[in-house]
Amino acid sequence: MADTTLRLNWPQWQGGEPEAVTHYTPGLSAEEGRVAYGVGGQLTAFLAPDHEGPIARVRVPEYSEDLPLVDGIVGKAEVLRQHEDALDLIRQANADRVVTLGGTCAVSLTPFSYLSQRYASDFAVVWLDSHADSNLPGGPNRGFNTMVVSHLSGHGDADVLSRLPATIATERILLAGVHGWDDQDSHTHESWGLQLVPPAAEENFTNRVLEWLHITGARHVAVHFDLDVINSDEHSFGMAWEKDGISKATALNTIARIASDFDLVGLTVAEFVPREAVALQSMLRRLPLLREGQPPRTPKMTD
Repeated sequence: MADTTLRLNWPQWQGGEPEAVTHYTPGLSAEEGRVAYGVGGQLTAFLAPDHEGPIARVRVPEYSEDLPLVDGIVGKAEVLRQHEDALDLIRQANADRVVTLGGTCAVSLTPFSYLSQRYASDFAVVWLDSHADSNLPGGPNRGFNTMVVSHLSGHGDADVLSRLPATIATERILLAGVHGWDDQDSHTHESWGLQLVPPAAEENFTNRVLEWLHITGARHVAVHFDLDVINSDEHSFGMAWEKDGISKATALNTIARIASDFDLVGLTVAEFVPREAVALQSMLRRLPLLREGQPPRTPKMTD
């Protein structure tokens, strides 16, 4: 029987701290920044190639208001609800592979946890991101999107951890491309033993990632691809504009080499923020003969 690859569309915005969304969307009003963050996951799914296998979508409310801070996590109850729904959808599909299109970085947590349980000790994660996402509740950023690796490796909030199918040993998680620390705890990953490969030229970077994977001995691999790992001077895809990241070609080549040398069972694409599209929407609403005086809204799209 053929393996099942589930396409999981998950346009989550609740993982982001509201103040951080405003900070990382300069040139947009607070309301426009919310729209840009909320619609990014929908656009990612909309633009992705067609998928012949099962497709599921996690129900995500529109970005209408800020969520309460509970136990050091913004919107904790809603975040937990979405992760429980995502796990149900993945289990219903009995997925062998999961492609997740988000949304915040937090959308990798449940799929990777599920895959860790499915493949046990024969599984490793490459966290391709400008940020370590190793914060703890109460740390420098209250958004759950900055705490994903922490919980994936078994550290953090007890309620979150109790709902995970499995966690992953730190020696099987690689932080690849990490170099932005402005809203990150810069010590937790070191104390936990997480390995880090900083940005580098294509051949050097890709070879170091593959070398680490071969050392783990794992055959099954999941890749988290936060678009802000790409140098923002080349493309400003992500929420954070991080200079001195890797090139787009390096990111694509690294993922392609992983898929060639290992069994790629998980892939997440996260944190696309279409600033220019939302800015254009606001301008269109101010032009004569078009709808005037209307606030920005999240476009409705089909997956």
